[in-house]
Amino acid sequence: SYREGDTMTCFRCLKIPSYLRDPRDSGGFLLMLLLMMMCALEPMFHCLPEAEDEFPSQTCDAAEKITYIYSVFCMGAMAIHWLLLIDLSVFSTGLSAFVLVISQVLSEMNRFLITLLWLLLTFGSAISVLEHPYFEMRDIPNTAIALFSITVRLYEDDYRNMIDAVPLLCIVFVFVTASAVVLLNLLIAQINCSYMFIYQDMVGFARLNRADVICETLEKAPEETWLKFVKTLNLNEPLEFNEGDVGLPGGIQVLELAGVHPVTEDSILRFGGSCALDTPWPEDSAHHEEEDKYTRIQKMLKKVLKRVSKSKSKGRGGGRGGGVDGSGATNSTSGNVSGAMISEDSGGSL
Repeated sequence: SYREGDTMTCFRCLKIPSYLRDPRDSGGFLLMLLLMMMCALEPMFHCLPEAEDEFPSQTCDAAEKITYIYSVFCMGAMAIHWLLLIDLSVFSTGLSAFVLVISQVLSEMNRFLITLLWLLLTFGSAISVLEHPYFEMRDIPNTAIALFSITVRLYEDDYRNMIDAVPLLCIVFVFVTASAVVLLNLLIAQINCSYMFIYQDMVGFARLNRADVICETLEKAPEETWLKFVKTLNLNEPLEFNEGDVGLPGGIQVLELAGVHPVTEDSILRFGGSCALDTPWPEDSAHHEEEDKYTRIQKMLKKVLKRVSKSKSKGRGGGRGGGVDGSGATNSTSGNVSGAMISEDSGGSL
């Protein structure tokens, strides 16, 4: 990256490789640094001069000073290693979508933690200046730790231990109401709404993420391995739609039960004749017959509607002249309409 100039500026003065923008690459780089520190602080290497007959050994005087620091680096490396294994979720679309939803919902968690930190500093500063006999809340850091333990329900003491200091008990009750009751329930509501809104598109993003991983893997795969894999797919052989029904090549056949996806109308149109490219595509006679039926029905309905409208207009005129003649005109007109429909039915079936 430095040789090709593919870098980005960090803290306005430090140039780092641009690939570290990706969380996976930055996690791998951090894991490499931790492994290097673990190798430098390996207790077996420090015990090598003293343990002549008992090698390998991790217990010696030289290793006692670095064992704790070595264990801290081991803890960080192990945590990052398992976090990087989350990429294996691409093998399942549902699991990959769930992981993407978690990453998108974490923004709500950041707001919650910022607000909780502000509450801890506010109430910790207020309690630290209050005179009280409670030792666990003697200064701002210890008070903030105690209040955070109360929020996550890890605090061992009870409110009865603070009953002698009424102002202290009151301010702790106010903090618990603001943090555990208001903030936590608000966080649950925000995460629920965000999850319902984001999950609608996360399945598509999960498929895109899987395609991205496949493309990155193919770039690193040797050409010979890729050609062997393509050869095993047998893409040049024609596929068989049904038994004896040979279709086109260039696909992968997957068998399934006949009742899984019932098909009422075959979507494959078959035409006899030559398959040459210069031969014109044959016309679908069945499709034209259906269109002709629809056009005949439309024409017939238009004729019927015209005759019905004429009969209504004649019926209204006859009704003004006399009741008996009007009814007779109407009856005769309706008879003409029904006769027209019968004659149309005899000419063409509906």
